Amino acid sequence: MLKVYEFHWKAKNRFQQLQKGKALACHRTELERRLLAKGYSQIRIQRNFRFVTQASSESITQVIKQLALLLNAAVPLKQALNMLLENTYHIRIYMWLNDLNRLIESGYTMSSSLTKLNLYLAKSEIQLVRIGEQSGRLGEILQNIAVNRYQTEKLHKKIKKIMFYPVVTLIISVALSLAMLLFIVPQFIELYSGREKPLPLITQMLFTLSLFLQHSLLQVTIVSLLAVGFFRFFAKKYRFLTAIKNGVLSALPIFNKIVENVRIVFFSQNLGLMLKAHIRLETALNTFLATQSQDLRLQKEIENILAQLKQGYRFSESINASVFGTQVVQMLAIGEQSGNVAQMCSYIGELYRQQLDDQIELLSQLLEPILMLIIGLIIGTVLIGLYLPIFDLGGLVGGG
Repeated sequence: MLKVYEFHWKAKNRFQQLQKGKALACHRTELERRLLAKGYSQIRIQRNFRFVTQASSESITQVIKQLALLLNAAVPLKQALNMLLENTYHIRIYMWLNDLNRLIESGYTMSSSLTKLNLYLAKSEIQLVRIGEQSGRLGEILQNIAVNRYQTEKLHKKIKKIMFYPVVTLIISVALSLAMLLFIVPQFIELYSGREKPLPLITQMLFTLSLFLQHSLLQVTIVSLLAVGFFRFFAKKYRFLTAIKNGVLSALPIFNKIVENVRIVFFSQNLGLMLKAHIRLETALNTFLATQSQDLRLQKEIENILAQLKQGYRFSESINASVFGTQVVQMLAIGEQSGNVAQMCSYIGELYRQQLDDQIELLSQLLEPILMLIIGLIIGTVLIGLYLPIFDLGGLVGGG
C-alpha cells in the first residue's frame, strides 16, 4: 500500500524570496522534485509526524464539490485530479485521489475506478457518476451529488445535536446515582443498622444496590465499557445491531416521527437525484439494495416495491403507506400521472426536510425540561428511599 507523509518545506523562489508551506508526498525526494519543477531553490524539507485520521464525509463532499467546479470550468479530468492532489492536506484523501488518478491513467473510467477502490462514495453515487460520464454531464452530476451530500450531512448534524442531550443526561444521571449509592447511602446503612422493624422495600433495594456496587464497582465498570465498545465496533460491521438501535428509537414516541421523516427524506432525495440523471426506476431502486443501508425496514420495503413492479403495478401503487405515509403515496401518484416522478421525488425530499427541521427545533426545546425532570425524578426517588424510614420512626415516636 502507498505510504504518504506530511512535510513542511522552506525554499526561495525565482525572485529569491523565502517561501514556506506544507505538502503531502511519498518521500522527500518526490516533494523536492516537485518544488524544483516550480522553480524553487535552497529547499529545506522536514517531515511532520502526525496521526493518520479517517476522512470525514464532509471532507469527501468538499473534494467532490471542488472537482465539479473544475470540470464545469472545462478543466480536463486528469488535470483536475492533479490540482486536487496538490492542494489536499489529508493523507487518506490524498491516497484515494492518487489511486483514482493512477487507475484513470491506466485506462479505467472514473466510475470503474471508484467501484474498484470502493471507498467513500455510495453505490448510488457511483452509478450517477457512470451516467454523467456517458452523457457528458459529469461536472453537473458531481455538483448534484455534492449538494445532496451536503444536505444529508447537515441533517445528520442536527440529529446528532438533539441526541447529544439525552446522552449527557444519561451520563449525569448515572454519575449522580453512583455518587449517592457509593458515598451517601452507606452512611444511611450504618444509621439504620440497629433498626428492628423491616425497612421499606425501596430502601432495601437501594441498600442492596449500594452494597453490590461497593464490592463490584470495578467489575461493573469493565463490563459496561466492554459492552459499549462491543456495540460500537460491531454495529459498523453487523447491520442488525444498528437496526435494533433504530427500532428502539422508532418505538419512542418522541423520536419515531423523526425516524420516519429521515427515511422519507433519504429515499425521495436519492431516488429523485437518480431519476433526474435518467436512471431507470428499477435500476435506481436496486441501487438502494446494493448500498446496504442500515435502515432494514427501508431495505425490506424496497424489495417489496420491486416485487410489485415486476407484477405490473405502478410505482405509487407499490409503495406501502404505513412506511412512507399516505401523503407521499398521493404525491407520487400525481407525479406518475403528470410524468414528473423525478421532480416530485425532489419536492417530497425538500418538503419533508423542512418538516424535519421544524420537528428537530421543537424537540430541542422540549428535551431540556423533560431531561431535567428525569434527573429530578432519579434524585427524588433515592432521597425518598433514604428518608422514608426516618419519617416512619417519627410516626412511631409521635404515636408513642
